[in-house]
Amino acid sequence: MDPTLHDGEHLFINKLSTPKRFDIIVFPAPDEKGAEYIKRVIGLPGDKVEYKKDTLYINGKKYDEPYLEGEKEKVANGYLTNNFKLEDLPAVKNAKVVPKNHLFVLGDNRRISKDSRYIGFISEDDVIGKVISFGSSLKR
Repeated sequence: MDPTLHDGEHLFINKLSTPKRFDIIVFPAPDEKGAEYIKRVIGLPGDKVEYKKDTLYINGKKYDEPYLEGEKEKVANGYLTNNFKLEDLPAVKNAKVVPKNHLFVLGDNRRISKDSRYIGFISEDDVIGKVISFGSSLKR
């Protein structure tokens, strides 16, 4: 989740709230036993998600992602987020929209993030919690 989150930071999560678009959530890694992933909610149930020329579109509407601006400036060649439509991603099995009770998540470190583009949709039931606060490591 770099540049938003960094190694050694402590997270506080709300286990009772329902994640909304652009919230950062924690969930069990579906491909790594005992691990957890931290990703940003991009698509909600029923959403059609796509990227064109490094721009997010949800249900045809353009969305800004200010949390990525610094990283986009560092990319000399190409895009931070490659172009895609949901149905083009093998991990989501040709789905045109985010299925009921599921989320489409992306990491902020788009070039190397293991997210819904590679691991598929995340069940809302698997969400451990929504990140409500983060900061540098706590001193004792």
